[in-house]
Amino acid sequence: MHRIIAALGAPRARLTLAYLALVAGERLPRLLRSATRATPAPSDRGVDVGALLAVAVGAHALAGYALRPVREARARQERFAAAASHELRTPVTVLLGTLEATLLRPRAPEEYERIVRRAVEEAVLLAALLDDLLPFAHDDDPAPPVAEPLDLRAVARGVAEDARPASGGKGQALVLALDGPLPVRGDAPALARAIAALLDNAVTYTAPGGAISLVGRRSRDRATLAVRDTGPGIAPRHLPHLREPFYRVDPTHRDGARHPGLGLARADHVARAHDGHLAIQSRVGVGSTFTLSLPLDRTPVVLDGLGA
Repeated sequence: MHRIIAALGAPRARLTLAYLALVAGERLPRLLRSATRATPAPSDRGVDVGALLAVAVGAHALAGYALRPVREARARQERFAAAASHELRTPVTVLLGTLEATLLRPRAPEEYERIVRRAVEEAVLLAALLDDLLPFAHDDDPAPPVAEPLDLRAVARGVAEDARPASGGKGQALVLALDGPLPVRGDAPALARAIAALLDNAVTYTAPGGAISLVGRRSRDRATLAVRDTGPGIAPRHLPHLREPFYRVDPTHRDGARHPGLGLARADHVARAHDGHLAIQSRVGVGSTFTLSLPLDRTPVVLDGLGA
């Protein structure tokens, strides 16, 4: 079984096994009917029954293996749909409630302006949430990124500068330690959004006066970018779920409306689309490290902005 999977690759192997399971499932009733019509010799009867049992067991095993990814994907889709409906319901309810209350009685012009501004804020939040949801429409098969040569160090540096006002407002130290260059191929805006999500997560959950570092390293055939914080840390039971859309360790956090639990899922999605991965390490009371790892680009091209 393992040799078949290694030779064909997981997707092709699943399709092949699914086909074999269907064929076996279709032929099993024919074999049973043939067995009941036939009158084999007593010495052959045990062999026929054993063969039929072997076919039945094999078909069941193949079907179970082939259909397991389908069941898992369906379960993920159901969880995602339920969570998305819950998250979308809140801004929609607030928006409708605000507008309906406005129509109950005449109001002064300045009050109308205040209500409309509130409605616009909720509409902007809703639009941003919908934009964040679009990449997860095909989460099992992330769209391949625009394969352009770029320096991950330069992208990270620009994102960090955008994050400084938020970290500075909380008195947090944002330290950059970027070895360079870090040549990769991919979609610069998508990678910037992934890095921004990791930094925003660190700024949000690190206490005022804490420290955040952005560390870029080049190791063998990988370019890594790690965001480390001195936040409260995350209990081990939450770590396997942090890449799931809408998952929040603390749903009651005061910034929950602005952070619906899509940041880490978005970063993981971008990493997988670039043939990379997002590693997560955390210790309660110490802090967390989120490491984005991407394949190095070894093509002999000169990248822009590779100055030290």
